[in-house]
Amino acid sequence: MKYFTRREFMWAGSVLAGCAASLLVPGGRTLSVGKANAAGVDFSESSCNSRDKTGKRILVAYASRCGTTGGVAEAIGRTLCDAGFDVDTRLAKHVEEVSPYSAVVLGSAVSRGSWLPDAIKFAQRNREDMSGVPVAYFLTCVTLYEDTPESRKLAQSYMEPVLKAAPEVRPVDSGFFAGVLDYSKMNVVARMVMKAKMQAKGIPEGDFRNWNAITSWAKGLIVPFGNRPFHININ
Repeated sequence: MKYFTRREFMWAGSVLAGCAASLLVPGGRTLSVGKANAAGVDFSESSCNSRDKTGKRILVAYASRCGTTGGVAEAIGRTLCDAGFDVDTRLAKHVEEVSPYSAVVLGSAVSRGSWLPDAIKFAQRNREDMSGVPVAYFLTCVTLYEDTPESRKLAQSYMEPVLKAAPEVRPVDSGFFAGVLDYSKMNVVARMVMKAKMQAKGIPEGDFRNWNAITSWAKGLIVPFGNRPFHININ
């Protein structure tokens, strides 16, 4: 029998709810695609220059452990690009400043009932700039494997850390999306712990992202991102 150290079990627990598959989003158009690799997982980053210009550039920033949230971010960015915006999709930790953008979408995978630290730090660091432009938040989590009133209420509670980190930011909308459960993206310790946890909850392995719901939510941002007057917080 293989025994695991306390550090190994602590690491496994830290990735349980945040780890997901890195899968390509079908269709759409993006340009200048780059990828940052960590632990064998690809995190997509891209820039999309729309043919139908609105004159506004949007940032879609995200935090992810295993790529799922990056796929969602790309789908959101592509939808906004098709609507006429120029869009940069980036890992939150790679964004140096927000001031060049006229709107921001910020998203994160969920781990231990909270957004990932990179996304929370991003919101806190850029809260003044973000308070002066339209902002939308989104998250991905396996809690929404079944979209019920109970699971949605729980998912909404996962927003609390980022809302507290940047109270000046009042998002125009928040998106809640199911994620991916892929044991192949985990090491042997995390896989063992995760399987036990998910089996107890009756959640099977699979990709539960609803692309229609994600795209529909992104389309709902077109009007507030394009036309919404905003108040600059000078306090």
